[in-house]
Amino acid sequence: MSLMEHISNDRVAAMKAGEAQTLSTLRLLSAALKNKKIELGKELEEGDVLSVVKKEVKAIEDSIVSFVAGAREDLVAKARAEVETLKKYLPEEMGDEKLETIVKEALAEIGAVTKTEMGKVMGRVMGKVAGAADGKRVKAMVEKLLS
Repeated sequence: MSLMEHISNDRVAAMKAGEAQTLSTLRLLSAALKNKKIELGKELEEGDVLSVVKKEVKAIEDSIVSFVAGAREDLVAKARAEVETLKKYLPEEMGDEKLETIVKEALAEIGAVTKTEMGKVMGRVMGKVAGAADGKRVKAMVEKLLS
């Protein structure tokens, strides 16, 4: 079953179960996926669906920061529930040991030794981790190993 079908099935299940919070979150995700499909002008592939889910998670996490600053605990709780719902559709985060191994391999392949070559390394590593590690974590690891 594709990720798109999985999301659709979960949306229907949430509707039948009367889970308003989950249903609302999945409807927003479905709308974002539909917009992406229109933007690309073709059916979405798994990578496209993952990128939309990640984008939505990031947007909600950014909102949480604003809600915390504004002392809106009610909205913080709602947003955190939305993030948890969406994270079910993302691949599991890669551990630091495995990430470090991949970064070291990329450094060896490219022969990078200075921070000026960081962009090349980042591109290589991000292609290998394919959504299993956040860009901020990858950047921190590359900087650590280059210094």
